[in-house]
Amino acid sequence: MYLCIDMKCFFASVECAERGLNPMNTPLLVADPVRGKGALCLAVSPYLKQLGVKNRCRLYDIPNHIPYITAKPRMKKYIEYAVLIHRIFLRFVEASDIHTYSIDEAFIDVSDYLHLYNGVSDIAFRIMRSIKEELGITSTCGAGENLFLAKISLDLLSKNKYPYFHFLSLEEFYNKVWYHKNLKDIWQIGNGIQKRLHRMGIYTLHDLAMTDVEILKKEFGVIGLDLYEHSWGKDATTIADIKGYEPLSKSFSRNQILMRDYTKKEAWTPLIEMLFVLSIELIAKKIKARHLSIYIGYSHNQESYHKSTTLYFYTDDYYFLKEELKKLYEPVPKGEIRRIGISFSDFIQKGKEQNTLFFENNVKHERLEKTIQEIWQKHGKNQLVLGTSLCEESTLFERNKQIGGHNSE
Repeated sequence: MYLCIDMKCFFASVECAERGLNPMNTPLLVADPVRGKGALCLAVSPYLKQLGVKNRCRLYDIPNHIPYITAKPRMKKYIEYAVLIHRIFLRFVEASDIHTYSIDEAFIDVSDYLHLYNGVSDIAFRIMRSIKEELGITSTCGAGENLFLAKISLDLLSKNKYPYFHFLSLEEFYNKVWYHKNLKDIWQIGNGIQKRLHRMGIYTLHDLAMTDVEILKKEFGVIGLDLYEHSWGKDATTIADIKGYEPLSKSFSRNQILMRDYTKKEAWTPLIEMLFVLSIELIAKKIKARHLSIYIGYSHNQESYHKSTTLYFYTDDYYFLKEELKKLYEPVPKGEIRRIGISFSDFIQKGKEQNTLFFENNVKHERLEKTIQEIWQKHGKNQLVLGTSLCEESTLFERNKQIGGHNSE
């Protein structure tokens, strides 16, 4: 038996709790006011949601007649609360039975603890009540006999309906969820998969369940089998399976919104800083990449720029990658640059790649970059940086103080 617990409007709820306010009747949102009216709302309180204000909107999207409190993002504070919430979980179950899905959501296997409580709803409400009473955070919870049913119960049946708990049986799944019209509301079905399913004449989970599994496997590969199993409310995955799985990343990226408009020449500095950090992280993860992409976004109506290249060999060498990045950047149109991004894809585990003529230099560079990584871990990232990071247009020092690209205080 599984629980899927989510903190309601987590960032906004933390800010309300810190101010002694009730997020259910407080018009508070989390955004960085320094970024102006174009600032992204990372979270809005349940009260603002009731007024039609959506997460991930821009400040300029909010109607003028709606007053609101703006809270600057404090990622360090949100992590502190997440740790406290995890400690509450540990009063009820062992750490091995908890899977942290995100900073504000977790799966819990309560199968071995039900005999201590009056059913699954009892242990769920005890956990939820502890979080509310001790931290002032309202949580929502879905329950089911497997991870998929618990997640669907949370997303479709308990998140927005008091008392914010629902147990989804297989029978109810067939009666209600099977015919839910919007497939992208279903866990692990995004816009892309939904469009492909629509082209196949599949609009509900019931339609999916009635489709030949071999057709789904031919269209989606391994994912097709997962889709079919989920359409019948089945999921054999356990938390132990998740904890034991170590996937090779499909993509690896860094993006940032610059604090002002940059010229093309100025934007090169934060771009190579991001490349430098990414190359160190590739070494830390013991993987090498063969595909490099860049993204450049502009302030006004100028069309954004995307370009990518497939390298001759797999590498994590910053110096080689910098030369390849320069080739991608040279054709970038001039303009007022406000957003930049770099991403890697097509990975291989270190040691499995074929050696090249550049191997000797790469070994020397790798030793240097590994030393940098060790210094960062021991003394912090701002203790050793690129020379260009001393330039006015550098963003590295400020970015290193942030968590997830946001204020860490």
